[in-house]
Amino acid sequence: MVIHVVAPGETLWVISRRYGVSIAAIVSANAIADPNVLVVGEALAIPLPRPEPAPLTYVVRRGDTLAAIAGLFSTTVQSIALANQITDVNLVYVGQELVVPGWTYQTYTVRSGDTLSRVAAAFSTSVQLIVAVNHIADPNVINVGQVLIIPARGLPAPPKPLVETNGYIFLLSESTLRRILTPIAHDLTYISVFSFSVDGRGGLDYAPGRARAAVDVARSMGIVPLIVISNFDGTNFNPDLARDAMLEPTGVATIGAIVDVAVSEGFGGVNIDLENMYPEDRELYTAFMAALSDAAHSRKLTLSNAMAPKWADWPTLPWVGTFDYAALAPSLDFTMLMTYEWGWSGGPPMAIAPVNLVRRVLDYAIGKIPANKILMGIPLYGYDWTLPAAAGRLADTVTPAEATAIAARHGININFDDIGKAPWFRYIDQSGAEHEVWFEDVRSSVAAHSLVGEYGLRGTSYWNLLFDFPQNWLALEDRYIVRKL
Repeated sequence: MVIHVVAPGETLWVISRRYGVSIAAIVSANAIADPNVLVVGEALAIPLPRPEPAPLTYVVRRGDTLAAIAGLFSTTVQSIALANQITDVNLVYVGQELVVPGWTYQTYTVRSGDTLSRVAAAFSTSVQLIVAVNHIADPNVINVGQVLIIPARGLPAPPKPLVETNGYIFLLSESTLRRILTPIAHDLTYISVFSFSVDGRGGLDYAPGRARAAVDVARSMGIVPLIVISNFDGTNFNPDLARDAMLEPTGVATIGAIVDVAVSEGFGGVNIDLENMYPEDRELYTAFMAALSDAAHSRKLTLSNAMAPKWADWPTLPWVGTFDYAALAPSLDFTMLMTYEWGWSGGPPMAIAPVNLVRRVLDYAIGKIPANKILMGIPLYGYDWTLPAAAGRLADTVTPAEATAIAARHGININFDDIGKAPWFRYIDQSGAEHEVWFEDVRSSVAAHSLVGEYGLRGTSYWNLLFDFPQNWLALEDRYIVRKL
């Protein structure tokens, strides 16, 4: 995959010709609604094939000797002879195809403006080697569309790192779940099914069989389903509901209900998403999670949670104070760190998950939680705020494709914030009101996914799978292989 930022005057036809990729492939990879409409500044994911390097072969030319060939590739006559079962090192013949041990190759199609020196530099090889393996008579003459063999010293590239991924999803019909999950099933280790609320009396807001469609669809696609336990009361995350569910003796009953429902419904693990808790319930929550960990593991369930992001320990601060990262870590198999919603629907316009702030959270978190227990949160959406932002007025949620369509409709170029690594723009609606839109694109997705490898994290967690964002999955696949359990 490569990223192409649309320039003035460009069309999909021009871009597809440049990269040798069909228009249909680009449309699919970027959820483009109208192939005839592009926005200046729009970032497109170009799904270039990336074949694995193959062993390099060299076709003997008139005048070649094994010694000369060995010198060209900085190897030995004996190595080439052994690799090709040659018994007489003094005898090779024109047209003989020799495997060159320790070398691989990939192909490259010449584009307009290419020279051999530019191609060699791009692949960290030499003009001499490209000329030799391609039998090029004049190094100054190559043609657009010509396919070149690009030699590379060493073994094929090592396999991509393995990561685990999670995506939040809702209790939907089987047909809807299959439609959403089928294209991305290979990119998911877990789905977390939102949500089963605690009732504050030792039970859950739960009807038997309610999760059967989600569990069955996930299992059929090789995805581990997790039951999400929340304190969402239908309107808000209710701190009193969370406290009532955890206080003894109710807490013991709540834990029993959680593991019983998880097992009976066929879930593979429990994900606790208690939010907006009272900061003074910090120790209560830690103790509750420790007891739940024992109960879940005794029933062969994993235990994870969702935690608000922070870059210092603020025990008295709303939303984050209840989470004692270091004390909770031993009880958890992994955690979904919610590194998003800096830009939120009720706040001032800004990037949803600015990379510079995500870094601050990770710098702090990996000192409290083992990195191999952290799934870093990545948003799949954006917000459209009406300006000036007013208290109580919420922004509209938009998918990346919807945000781009808004820019196209109003003839607005898309900007990119290099600090937060996020696209944004402003426009005036039909009523004369000004809007500011921040969203995600392939550039922000690549920047986010790079942090997983940089910090050695377990993987990623996405909110939420209802938002169609195919660029995200291309960025993931370009860098990692997803572990399936």
